Amino acid sequence: MRHLAERKFAVAVAVFVVASSAVCGSLHAEPPAPGPGPWLRVNQVGYLPDDPKIAVLSGPEPLAGSFRVGDFAAEIGPDQGAWGPFAHNYRLDFSAVRGPGRYRVRFGAAESAEFAIGPDAYAGVPDALLRFMQIQRCGDDPIAGEPKCHLQDAIDVNTGEKVDLVGGWHDAADRLKHMITTSYCVAALRLVEHEGAQAEARHGAPLIKKLHPKPDVIYVQIGDDRDHRPPQTLWHDDRSDYGWGPGGPRSAWPATGKPEGPKYKNASTGKASLAGRCAATMALMGDLDAARSMYKLAQDSPGVAMSVPVLAPHYYGESTYLDDLEWGAAELYRATREPKYLAEALDYADQAGDNAWMGRDAHGHYEFFPYVNLGHWRIHEFADEAAKARLAGYYRTGLERIRDRAMKNPYRIGTPIVWCSTNDVIAFATQARLYEKMSGDDQFRSLAAEARDWIFGRNPWGVSFVIGVPEGGVASSRPHHMFHRLANRSPVGGLVDGPVTKAINDSLKFSAFENDPLAPFQSDFAVYHDEFADFSTNEPIIDGTVSLWLLLDVWR
Repeated sequence: MRHLAERKFAVAVAVFVVASSAVCGSLHAEPPAPGPGPWLRVNQVGYLPDDPKIAVLSGPEPLAGSFRVGDFAAEIGPDQGAWGPFAHNYRLDFSAVRGPGRYRVRFGAAESAEFAIGPDAYAGVPDALLRFMQIQRCGDDPIAGEPKCHLQDAIDVNTGEKVDLVGGWHDAADRLKHMITTSYCVAALRLVEHEGAQAEARHGAPLIKKLHPKPDVIYVQIGDDRDHRPPQTLWHDDRSDYGWGPGGPRSAWPATGKPEGPKYKNASTGKASLAGRCAATMALMGDLDAARSMYKLAQDSPGVAMSVPVLAPHYYGESTYLDDLEWGAAELYRATREPKYLAEALDYADQAGDNAWMGRDAHGHYEFFPYVNLGHWRIHEFADEAAKARLAGYYRTGLERIRDRAMKNPYRIGTPIVWCSTNDVIAFATQARLYEKMSGDDQFRSLAAEARDWIFGRNPWGVSFVIGVPEGGVASSRPHHMFHRLANRSPVGGLVDGPVTKAINDSLKFSAFENDPLAPFQSDFAVYHDEFADFSTNEPIIDGTVSLWLLLDVWR
């Protein structure tokens, strides 16, 4: 559970380390020495030929003159003013550069990281994302060379009965399995046109079916924060004791529709958020009996199912469920063409409306998960013209609110800087692309590209938030993950949580990050550390990784 502030680990040394990887097979580049600036920030993976291409030039002093990208040259343009850690910022537009190749942006003696332009600029990224999902696998179906783990999952905490809940993925750096995120991952992977994504969906789907052994039962979590007690181990060496001996069966927490937890309580109100999303998942996987049963449970138990706290009062506080009912109905309609599912999907769509988190300064941890209501997109093509306009309008309204915020800063970042902020950034870009597909309106295309660029290094730190991507680039290389800590293996392809505000960072009371190479780029607005100890900004997450994969797929 990646949000637990009570987890404290020794701060790793501040120099960058070499991290090996079966995917990248090369060293991660160290960030350049901070120096006096200026600094050039670009998307280090690169750009498709037709993409908007805007670098950001930042520094402590006013600047003037021209920049170059290959044979292209242009003036740097007007000063965008102070923002974040920088007193002066400039937006360098080189969208006219379309020829395939490897490039750098140059301004005087300053130069950017190298990047690609071309139709295959992102060709290698999905394989890296796949590798991360593969190493996160739990159960008896590991990839070749990895051991099996957690084969005794699990025992129902209420009945004491043994329940087969083997499988799925470990949620993040710990060993828990959250069905809130796992259900989403299987469904979203199923929507990605890539054999690796389909293979991972097939891996995760059996667990989703097993969550629902009886008509009124669905499990929300396997394991709990007792996992976070020492010793820290790899998946297969887990010695956590859930009351049945070290390394024994783990806890299975059923969603009860009411607040749960032995000491600290979550704020659960129903089962629909989880059951509706699981219904969509099973419909996408072609298991209509399971999908119908889960959808009925969702309708019979409106409200949200949250993760369960045990040792500390922290949990995934999902607050929405109408979007999940809509998604479940949408996928059932696509699978069956039964008119009732179309009518119900559109009814739930109108009740769900737009994404309430868009335009806010902050929101709760997983409060509006999933951050894009994919149900609007999945039912859109089957709606009448009036309903199509409403569905697209729900997307547009949220996008407009984020645009209003984004236009106030040179990086055009308009999403909240909260825990797992990369999830929000990717959600905005994904929703913008889906809106364009639904409506033909491309007014958000440039902002969507800039949100994607933030993920891959066009941010104040000049760091890609995808571990080890691009190969040889400046990317997260010391993530909060046990493979890095204990096995000297880099979990390449994992999307890390990304920056939080200084207020959030300070509240966690980390020990000082000595010799932090990113110190000149920290600010009150946002803080990010490429340090193992920083579990708030540098821990990889399965749902964010899958969301990025879906974004890259719908971008094509």
